[in-house]
Amino acid sequence: MIIEAMVIAFFSFWLANEYVYNVYFRIYVNSVFVEHFTTYTIALGLGIGLAGTAAAATLYKSLRDAKLKLEFVAPKIRGSLEQMLASLPSMEPQAVIPPISNAPAVPTQPVQEATTTISPIFPASPLPSTEEEK
Repeated sequence: MIIEAMVIAFFSFWLANEYVYNVYFRIYVNSVFVEHFTTYTIALGLGIGLAGTAAAATLYKSLRDAKLKLEFVAPKIRGSLEQMLASLPSMEPQAVIPPISNAPAVPTQPVQEATTTISPIFPASPLPSTEEEK
């Protein structure tokens, strides 16, 4: 690999010297590369854009698949975790395990009403005009 790097460096040096000192080579390089610079720029931009879109689509698909698998496995894990926690002795007198269902939980203790006063918010009046009246 070191020999290949030295060969590439030698050819690069040779091309740079040829471009500087050979007028015909300079005209050829300018006609091939410089005249079509916008075409190369457009092609490079499209390539980067398409590659980015493909990468984003692939990542989105794998994320969606992982989410579906996790939604399928999560209830099983939670059920076995609840069984395991129920079999362990607890330090507290009662351990409350939240329900699995999506129904809202009903609190077991009575809720005390707050005694805060709410002051009404009045709409703001328009600001006076900053222009001088003549």
